[in-house]
Amino acid sequence: MRKVKILHNLPNGRIIGRANYQPKINTPIFLDPLGKKRLGKIYDIFGPVDKPYLNIIPVSSTLRDESLKRGEAFILQRGRKIKGKRKGSPRRK
Repeated sequence: MRKVKILHNLPNGRIIGRANYQPKINTPIFLDPLGKKRLGKIYDIFGPVDKPYLNIIPVSSTLRDESLKRGEAFILQRGRKIKGKRKGSPRRK
C-alpha cells in the first residue's frame, strides 16, 4: 500500500494528487487502505520523477468530494507476475 496525497479537484471533475514514487498509468486508486472503496484510476503523470503529480479520473463525484475531505488515497501493491510454467496445468506426454 502506498499513500497518495490529494491536493485539489479540477473544474473538469478530475483530481490532482501527489505520490512519493512513480506509479503506472491506469493503476486503480482506493479511498481505504484495504482496497474496498475504489476512487478511480490514474490518467496522467507529470512533474518531477521523485515526487510526481497524478491526474486521477474519479468513479463518481461523491467519492471525489470525500477524497478531498480525507486528503489521502491509497495505491495497493499487487504481487509481481512470475514468468514461466503455469502452476496447476497438466503435463503433456
